[in-house]
Amino acid sequence: MDRIKFSCTLCGECCSGSMKVFVNSHDIYKMGRFLGLKHSRELFQNKRLILDKGQNGLNLPRILFKEEPFSFCPFLINDFDESEGLRGFCSLHLIHKPLVCRLAPLYREIDLLEKTDDFHFILPHPGCPGKEQEGFIDPENERKELERELDFEIRYYRLLSSHEEDPSFLWDFSLEDKDDFDEILTQWEKEK
Repeated sequence: MDRIKFSCTLCGECCSGSMKVFVNSHDIYKMGRFLGLKHSRELFQNKRLILDKGQNGLNLPRILFKEEPFSFCPFLINDFDESEGLRGFCSLHLIHKPLVCRLAPLYREIDLLEKTDDFHFILPHPGCPGKEQEGFIDPENERKELERELDFEIRYYRLLSSHEEDPSFLWDFSLEDKDDFDEILTQWEKEK
């Protein structure tokens, strides 16, 4: 895929509305550690995550958007820019942000059976002003920059596909046991 003309304007639109943002285990680990939680379960108890129907009809973790005064991500901070226009900032930005949000407006499509891993460009919402800005996104640079996180996500999907009957271990785990998420994934791969 070639470079794409796009530059985020921090309008916050892609962090609001009826979006369903599903997260992987590494996202949960990053969010929980950032918030100083001891266990991933606390993200569900604190109403930051819920289980919802995702791929293959499985209940998967997704961010629970707040509903008042409008629907928006609980990690979104709205503020005004210098011209009094509304701007949206992610409180998890940048290193604790879920992978799907870091990739936007790129969408990752993984097919484990066909062994394909492709990026596609999708505007975060209709009329997104980022498409009209100066600047480019290079999917290959993104792939290189996020190589470790992309690997974690592939490993997550492999574990998920091999444990469809009870994949809950992928989002119900201690956040204190290991300081490196790779250790947790490697342990799961050996045990499961």
